[in-house]
Amino acid sequence: MRRPTTCARFLIWLIVILGCLAAGGAPVARESAQSGAPAERHSVWVHPPEVGRDREAVRAFVEQCRRAHIETIILLVKGMNGEIYWPSQRFSAAVVKGYESFDLLRELGAAARPHGIKVHAWLVDFVEGLNSPALKAHPEWAQLNHAGGTTGTETLGKRKRPYPYVWMCPARRPGYTDQWLLPMIEELAKNPAVDGIHHDYIRYPGDVAPDSFCFCDYCLTHIPRYAMLAYETRSSERYDVDVRQERVEANWWTDPTMLPSTYSKAERRERADFLLNGRTIPGGPPDVRYFFYDYRVEQIDRFAREVHELVKKVNPKLEISAAVFKNPVQSARFIGQQWHRWNEWIDIYTPMTYRSHFAGSFESYLDHLEETTRRQLEWTRHGRPLEAGIATTYLYREELQPFEDMNDAIETLRDLQSSVQDAQAAQRQLNAAVYVLEGASGDARQAREMAMKRLVAAHDRLQKRLAPLAPDTAKTLAQLVKAAEEASPEQQATAVAGLSAELANVRADLPPGFCPPEKLARAIDAARRAKPDGIVIFAASSLKREKLWPALEKAFAK
Repeated sequence: MRRPTTCARFLIWLIVILGCLAAGGAPVARESAQSGAPAERHSVWVHPPEVGRDREAVRAFVEQCRRAHIETIILLVKGMNGEIYWPSQRFSAAVVKGYESFDLLRELGAAARPHGIKVHAWLVDFVEGLNSPALKAHPEWAQLNHAGGTTGTETLGKRKRPYPYVWMCPARRPGYTDQWLLPMIEELAKNPAVDGIHHDYIRYPGDVAPDSFCFCDYCLTHIPRYAMLAYETRSSERYDVDVRQERVEANWWTDPTMLPSTYSKAERRERADFLLNGRTIPGGPPDVRYFFYDYRVEQIDRFAREVHELVKKVNPKLEISAAVFKNPVQSARFIGQQWHRWNEWIDIYTPMTYRSHFAGSFESYLDHLEETTRRQLEWTRHGRPLEAGIATTYLYREELQPFEDMNDAIETLRDLQSSVQDAQAAQRQLNAAVYVLEGASGDARQAREMAMKRLVAAHDRLQKRLAPLAPDTAKTLAQLVKAAEEASPEQQATAVAGLSAELANVRADLPPGFCPPEKLARAIDAARRAKPDGIVIFAASSLKREKLWPALEKAFAK
């Protein structure tokens, strides 16, 4: 066989180069030119409104991701209220209006694949809304506290704001996990537009009450059974501790019956108290809660395992990724999420190393971000790829704090309106007054004055940054603050409403430079020093709102 001529070899080389250029985008498994090792992975969490509701908008969004060297789009398909964003037939009651006729996953997949960009279907796993179809059809699926209330009966913060979501029990079978969530995931796994399943909220509700859930009837029965605190056979026979060692707890192995004889007939509150504060050995430490925590870890582990088995059976090539809290040892205790032991079931970890999860200054965050990412790689023994999660909004705590303080003052003023219509409004007014006056008697008039002072002070801080960048916007905002400050009690509600609307508009469309792009670049560099497998950004909406897409393009081009 004749060897190709020099001219022919050149033409072959040229065709290969042109083909690579024409393909556009970055292939998922590209390699570093220096080391030959897989290059840094780039992902972004995305909410459906950012992608758009027509084919052209979807293509434009994908093009933005391509310019930013994004390789995986993590698209929300099941939200905090249980709403879903694909035209499901089985779960049609949960489909968001408009998405029953617009197949977002299909359009996104069709636009992304030619650029080598994957699409992971992002689910908020165990959370539903107060009026979600799942909860309405099966209220018994919800997690319950010691009083028999769902998470929707809890309150948050000093203002005692109602918690707006209901967490569903991961353990109960049959229940939410096997009758709703797993079938939903199976449907997504069979969707040809989906390249992966992404877990979020794969845990218990640590943000509202870490030690209060779940005490539903199923869990009250199955926690002692899980730990085998008593025998089911010969259940009437009970055994005392055979004290052979000086330290009473050292006699645990002598097979004492650890479950009180009255447990099964006790009220929910009493059984919950035993599971949190009881003793396995009379006279020993209050250690039963160990089994409560371990049981919750086991339920989340079981779900992660079941999803892996289900998804890989449908399509072994599908990836499974997970948004997890930064410290798996601590999160095991507080939310049942011992994720560093999930290497068998998770293909990609995306820990939420957001600044909001760290105390201290921005400089402290950079150091702690690097240290925490290194520890995460140690915890997982680098058994799976790990992408360090950075939330852009939280990087700008100092710049955005005036917005939060102004909104807090506005909410307080609304609660303190002089006209009280009902008992709930009266309670909100009292809560707000006590909150503002830091435990004083709850004088509404004095609290209104204090709240207005806080509003003005926060506005003054905001003006220092906003006025040089957007003088007209700053002027409009200043006028509205003055109007609210000078309004009579009868006019204040209207004035505050106008100010609130304009403040929301400003926050939704910040002027370029308000959020310094170098902060994002420095956070990415800090994470990189720990040598993770990639970086994942939360979220496309904040990149747009804070005018940070160009900064991300530059950072990810390195």
